Amino acid sequence: MSIPTLCKTIKEKNMICLLFKGRKGKSYLSVHTEEQAIPGILPAEAPAKKFDQRENEKPLSLHSCSVCGKDFPYASKLQRHLRTHSGERPFPCSMCEKRFPEKGLLMIHERVHTGEKPFPCTFCEKRFASQGELRLHRRTHTGERPYHCSICLKSFSRHWHLKTHLEAMHSEVVAGFTRKKFPCSDCEKSCNSAAELRDHQRTHTGERPYQCSFCDKKFALSGTLVRHERLHTGITPYHCSDCGKTFAQQWTLTTHMRTHTGEKPYSCTQCDKSFVAPGELRRHTRIHTGEKPYTCTDLCGKQFTQKGQLKGHQKVHTGEKPFSCPDCGKSFAHSGAMNRHRLTHTGERPYHCSLCDRSFNQSGRLREHEKIHFGEKYDCPECDKSFTRASSLKNHFRLHTGERPYGCDICGRGFSRSQSLRLHKRKHGTVHVEVLQNPKLLLKAAQWPI
Repeated sequence: MSIPTLCKTIKEKNMICLLFKGRKGKSYLSVHTEEQAIPGILPAEAPAKKFDQRENEKPLSLHSCSVCGKDFPYASKLQRHLRTHSGERPFPCSMCEKRFPEKGLLMIHERVHTGEKPFPCTFCEKRFASQGELRLHRRTHTGERPYHCSICLKSFSRHWHLKTHLEAMHSEVVAGFTRKKFPCSDCEKSCNSAAELRDHQRTHTGERPYQCSFCDKKFALSGTLVRHERLHTGITPYHCSDCGKTFAQQWTLTTHMRTHTGEKPYSCTQCDKSFVAPGELRRHTRIHTGEKPYTCTDLCGKQFTQKGQLKGHQKVHTGEKPFSCPDCGKSFAHSGAMNRHRLTHTGERPYHCSLCDRSFNQSGRLREHEKIHFGEKYDCPECDKSFTRASSLKNHFRLHTGERPYGCDICGRGFSRSQSLRLHKRKHGTVHVEVLQNPKLLLKAAQWPI
């Protein structure tokens, strides 16, 4: 569909372009160019007749951003936008160290401290800290899906669901509508704006101008810094309107929402599996390709399919365990491992099986358990054996590869399983450090034959 045809269709359907959803007036229509329009459309809130009336309004004098060239109808909106480039946050919270670029965002944040929820739902007893949260929640009652894809006519309840859908299902069409004008001189990448290009070039220069006010870490992007600092402050500003769970980042909320909707927009082209997030699809694809792009280059040469696996593995060499349990002092190499460990103190089992009454303290254990109900198994590609757990297949597969990743630091003998190493160390008269740190394993060790 050509741009004029698309825009004509949008106008006839009383809809406006996704990238220009907040723009009004003839002056904005004049900059609705082929380079900027994309075929994702949203419902216009004003009736069609008002849309036509706006055509006859006087053109507004636009205020342009000197950094990225974006236009704004008011100087005040331009001023707020400039803070996204400068990182300025002139509105401090009086109850914590957080700062905000806009007064309205500060007011919403302060309700985290006060517990105030002034916006009640008229359908149920829930209350919310902001009108935006209430508006999203109301759609769970009304079933409203106001965001429509102009290509396949699928509807969504949230605008970021539409954006994700466009990227996943119509990426080639979108790419044709969004030609990028700012090429990088160091690689083949092109960017949509000068600001985006400047941020990208830091991947080449290594520049990290944004420093965390709580630790020594530095970041190339201001947004990355904001998300990182939430690890220190514990602030989780993104709320699930269906179950009340909160998140520190928008994308984690978006991914979580798909557990309620059942939506899995990322499909594998080599099998029938679908996934809720693009990262999950990328990692899954490596099962088919055998690709292991992350190598432990400095120490042992071991390869991994995921960057996180490599970072975790490197701590085996360094012995680094920066995350300590505040309840017992036990240290962990990963924050996720520490959080899972803390559930052993509380006894909490937040992951419930929907098919029986069992509960688990880890989401992975719930997924493994559910496969028992569905009869789903992991097949060994080398022989005809099948397993109900991925970990069991992994251990079994080492019989084919000969891999022995667990080495004895006393005699150098290697083992395919950590349990075999612990049993072996009994022969040396020593108990593995993991056993000493884990009461359950220590009890098992006491029962081993001498």
